[in-house]
Amino acid sequence: MGLKVIVVDDHPLFRAGVVAALKTEENLEVCGEADTAIAARELATRLQPDAAVVDLLLQDDDGLKLVRELRQMDPRLKIVVLSMLDPGVYAPKALQAGASFFVSKQEGPAAIISALRRAVANERASTPAGATDPRRDLSERELQVFLQLGLGRSTQEISTALGVSVKTIESHREAIKAKLDLPHANALVARAALWTREQGLAR
Repeated sequence: MGLKVIVVDDHPLFRAGVVAALKTEENLEVCGEADTAIAARELATRLQPDAAVVDLLLQDDDGLKLVRELRQMDPRLKIVVLSMLDPGVYAPKALQAGASFFVSKQEGPAAIISALRRAVANERASTPAGATDPRRDLSERELQVFLQLGLGRSTQEISTALGVSVKTIESHREAIKAKLDLPHANALVARAALWTREQGLAR
């Protein structure tokens, strides 16, 4: 029997491409697909997969949070994060959350397959040393707020989306400004907007 893998990504075409690539491999069985964190948790509980490929940008929840939850549910589960987000910022966060490897969506199927096989062989990527991007110093929640600001969301909208108070979001904004050495709120929004465009996320 092959290694059982679930694929979690909310972009149907991209998810289909990943699934198709995995199905060409011997000893890899795609046993389930999910487009939300809720569905991913249900699949992991019901199917008991050996590994999961997880995108960080999901419509209903934060991918880093999902990685952590899946590992708590089943510590033996190996997770490969597949994302279009900046690996210099997000790879360390993903590894800290419990992923074995971080693969950029700009890489081909071979990179995903290699990461999966290495993960189930109990290999793990090393956390990159020597942070050069100050955004790596942001907490997971601060990164969420920074991303939402870059997408043009207001403090109130971010508060609603993340389920926390406006005051909490304002505190996060102040912390981000300090960590990124930004002089004022307009500079923060401009930096966040530039970053989302660089990530290909701007609409």
